[in-house]
Amino acid sequence: MHTLELNYYPEIFKLNDSFSISRGTKNTAEIIKVEVTDGKIQGVGECTPNSRYKRNIHTELLELSKIKKTIEQNHRIINQNNLSELFTPSPARSAVDIALWDYFLKKNGLSIWDYFKIQRPQNLKTMITLDLSSLDKTMTRASKYNDYAIFKIKLDGTENDYSKIHNIRNLYPKKRVIVDANESIAARDLGRYLEYAERFNIEMIEQPMKVEFDFLLKDIKTKTIICADESCHISNDIKKISQYYDAINIKLDKSGGLTEAMNMVKAAQKKDLKIMSGCMLCTSLGIAASQIIAYHADYIDHDGPLFLEKDRDHALSYHIDRVSIARSYLWG
Repeated sequence: MHTLELNYYPEIFKLNDSFSISRGTKNTAEIIKVEVTDGKIQGVGECTPNSRYKRNIHTELLELSKIKKTIEQNHRIINQNNLSELFTPSPARSAVDIALWDYFLKKNGLSIWDYFKIQRPQNLKTMITLDLSSLDKTMTRASKYNDYAIFKIKLDGTENDYSKIHNIRNLYPKKRVIVDANESIAARDLGRYLEYAERFNIEMIEQPMKVEFDFLLKDIKTKTIICADESCHISNDIKKISQYYDAINIKLDKSGGLTEAMNMVKAAQKKDLKIMSGCMLCTSLGIAASQIIAYHADYIDHDGPLFLEKDRDHALSYHIDRVSIARSYLWG
């Protein structure tokens, strides 16, 4: 039996501009690239640790050292089907899971589309995120990305939110708009934000309040879709959050990899929840592994690489809001 070798490398990708949400501002994307190989065939993956979940490069390198030891010294073959039995969800596990999928597909001469018996789409359509910039900067970015069908506007729970939504809607009366609060809306203000959403025809509010206030959403009556992000990580979360939310945002780094993300798709469909395929600030490699999730999604937020100064080799191409489908030399 040929044991797989696991290697990993922390990387820093500069952003082409600062990127802000309610929890802070970033000027770089801190990413870990993972490679698994049998000496001939190599699979790759990546993750972007998020401090919201007490994850950083440090914690994930430590987790990867444990996974490496298990993969390289275990008498049992470790693959994407049993990795989750040995390690809890984490960005590190996600990167390894993605790399194991890539290795498996390349070894068997398959694409991810072949494996799931889905006709490979020509492209996928992403929304564009307008981060927490000044109003002037937000409007400049909105103008730059005017050809995108959906704007995703970041909120911070302050009075600035109203003027931002108001100005965007005035300038783009027919644009599909969703907002993402990243838990920044105070419970006492929820009703006011839902009123804004209906008045300005906002299609969706993503994660309005902190996770501990989910219960306040149970009896809310609104035509605005309410989507769980920070409240929903894995498939076991879906039964509970389906009492409060209409949609979930599936991200590989939250779920612990593509294997669990596909479980989430099935669980969400059973509960008639809408699905968003999301991403962190990542390279094209992170997006490539998410594209099979995006195929099943009602909303696609795959704009992460657009904020990088420089992407990986063999990067995906973005033509307005259309994202190319990854070829096997990138992933899958």
